[in-house]
Amino acid sequence: MIDLRFFPESIWHTGDRIWREGKDLAGISFKISQPDFYTLRLNTALTCLSGQCTFAAAVFPKDAKGEVDMTRKVMIFVKCDILVVK
Repeated sequence: MIDLRFFPESIWHTGDRIWREGKDLAGISFKISQPDFYTLRLNTALTCLSGQCTFAAAVFPKDAKGEVDMTRKVMIFVKCDILVVK
C-alpha cells in the first residue's frame, strides 16, 4: 500500500490583455499588456496498491465565457510503483 499526496497542475497561456494604455509627456501613445493564463489544479491524497493504476480525479475545464464546460473532462490516473534502490 502506498499513501500518495500530490498536486498536479496544467497551465495554458490564453493570450494577452491590455492592462493600461495612454500617452506619455511627449505625446507618444503606449500600451502595457499583461499575459492571461488558465490553470487546472488538483490537490488530493489517495492510497494505491503498488503496480496498479488508480483513478484520482476528473476536472472540468472552463469554456470561453469562464463557465465550467461539462462536455469536456480531464481525467487523472496515477500508477504507483515501489522501487528498491540499492
